[in-house]
Amino acid sequence: MVVNYAVLGVIYEPMAKSHFIIGTAGHIDHGKTSLIKALTGMETDRLKEEKERGISIDLGFAYIDLPDGTKAGIVDVPGHERFIKNMLAGATGIDMVLFVVAADDGVMPQTREHLDIMHLLGISNGLFVITKSDMVDERQVNKVTADVEELIHGTCLQDSPIVAVSSATGFGIDNLKKLISKEAQKLLSKPEGGFFRLPIDRSFSIKGFGTVVTGTVASGMAQKNDEVVIISKDMAMPRKVKIRGIQSHFKAEDSIAAGQRAAINLSGISHTDIERGDMLASPDMDMITDIADVSFEFLPLGTDLKSVPKPIKNYLMLKLHHMTDETLAKVLFVGVKEAMPGVKVFGQIRLKEPMAMMRGDRFILRDPAVNATVGGGKILLPCGKKRSRLEMAQYQILDSQDLRKILVLLLSDSETNSHAARLMLNLSEKKFKELLGNNNKEIITLPLSPFSGDRFEICPHRGIKGEGKLMLRENLKKIEQRIIDVINKYHSDMPGDSGIDENSLRAQLRFIKRGILPAILDNLIITGRIAKTGNVVYMPSHKPEARGLEKEIEDAILSLFSNNGFNPVKKEELLNDAQWKALDKKLAPAIFKRGDVEKVFQLLLKRGMIVKITEDSYISKDTLDKTKDKLINWVTDKGKVKAAEFRDILGCGRKFAIELLEYFDKERVTLRSGDYRVLRKILSVKQ
Repeated sequence: MVVNYAVLGVIYEPMAKSHFIIGTAGHIDHGKTSLIKALTGMETDRLKEEKERGISIDLGFAYIDLPDGTKAGIVDVPGHERFIKNMLAGATGIDMVLFVVAADDGVMPQTREHLDIMHLLGISNGLFVITKSDMVDERQVNKVTADVEELIHGTCLQDSPIVAVSSATGFGIDNLKKLISKEAQKLLSKPEGGFFRLPIDRSFSIKGFGTVVTGTVASGMAQKNDEVVIISKDMAMPRKVKIRGIQSHFKAEDSIAAGQRAAINLSGISHTDIERGDMLASPDMDMITDIADVSFEFLPLGTDLKSVPKPIKNYLMLKLHHMTDETLAKVLFVGVKEAMPGVKVFGQIRLKEPMAMMRGDRFILRDPAVNATVGGGKILLPCGKKRSRLEMAQYQILDSQDLRKILVLLLSDSETNSHAARLMLNLSEKKFKELLGNNNKEIITLPLSPFSGDRFEICPHRGIKGEGKLMLRENLKKIEQRIIDVINKYHSDMPGDSGIDENSLRAQLRFIKRGILPAILDNLIITGRIAKTGNVVYMPSHKPEARGLEKEIEDAILSLFSNNGFNPVKKEELLNDAQWKALDKKLAPAIFKRGDVEKVFQLLLKRGMIVKITEDSYISKDTLDKTKDKLINWVTDKGKVKAAEFRDILGCGRKFAIELLEYFDKERVTLRSGDYRVLRKILSVKQ
């Protein structure tokens, strides 16, 4: 069974090589909905209240068969100022505007505001349609035409055709269709690569099928059975759903791409959990933000054509509309304390609620105090940092199309995840790889460390899975030099130590994100610039050498171990001040402080010059090597050894002989077999 989502007012254009969306605009009661019905034969007012009052309140949808065989989707928007937020939601993704002006009324306040909105959204393709031409004489039609020409002069739509029609009589409708076909030739195809995004404008349920959402695909493409996510400011994390079916213009489709409207049947979620403003997206489009670097443009005139332009104050709170979503936003400017109408400025938007924004997206700003559109802008960099200011030159780079410079700027003060950078720049994977390939002299990719986890925070509200860390080479060199400087300083301060503990090194390098430090250390080790043994990091040229008091204590400790022969040294006895009084005065001219002795003892242990056999029994490395040689030679000759025999060989106590044998068992030198020890097979006989 195939269900036509169109019966619920969801009618979209087909999957074709050339597809586009037409949106209506114009003052209330100027005949937008009647014009769409005359063009398509379809009624776009679907709400009971709309039919009773004769005005559009919410969005309506239709399609048109053009003379050249192309079918285009149409979004009919309400004209009343009370429903401007619905109009803005409908304007998302339109490629061409049918701007309606009634012949009997002429240019009205919402005519101007809708024109401003088209300009701020960057919509430069359209036609102006003088409706209700049958209700006035030719002189009035000419007057309204002249008013429209004056209105659009200097705007993005100033060269648009103007045509008079009558929806009631059908006059001019065929000509309008031809003009639409002609204007459509000017439209540029939208790239299908990149992240799939569909801003949702409707959500409802169909019996037997379940949840259906509708909208215009902003970027990328999706296929039937794809796993996608719902991004919503009401959800802590994106919610996974599955595409059960796709319809476009009465027809079931296997896929949908940028620039097309679609009705998408979803599984895994109720329609009541989705609302206008949510985003359907590919799972890798897991980014929302409450801060973005932007370019602003504020309108030179009020929507009533009479009000005096007023500057927009820094930190002013305005209503921001982005695609089908809206929230309050604080505006911050760079270089100025207030933005003058008609002047482009740079700055940031700080949103009350996070949104799924990407570079290049347009937004509209309205002043809730006067219920009027005051400006808008373009996203330059989503997930911006909360900072006092970027320099003007940096914003100019962000506003350019030089992606190389933008990426370098993005990496100038911090490394970032390669996936995050692709999201920030709104690039397909192919385009991003090309960008990296063209800039390998400046930018490098570090592999993710297995210790860093799989999340990389790029904005306050979301984390993403990483592919690799991007860094500027100059920044990497600075970090590498900082690491080397820390190690060298440690060698200078602690010449008798073999090197700095890795955890201590990390503690002094907190400014480096944990995820990249292991990768940088590995790179330094591989290239031979630093060395690492166990958990100790050091310079390859470093040779531990105690000095001064430290040297005297070291000599005293080693002398004590040497004098003890094959017997263990107990740590507590070593640290007992009285123990030192019996030492040779040349080596110990004074009684050393317990703390100094313990410090040097730990350094010798770390360097491997003394070895821990049990919790409180220690032996020097030289003595341990001699002990091992004696053990191997005996067992090689006799085949096995008892603890008592080993005690006699060494001339030590039986308890320590057993402790030594257990130590060699752990070191896999020997293997216990009853009361005896034998050599492990893998051990080579001492040559």
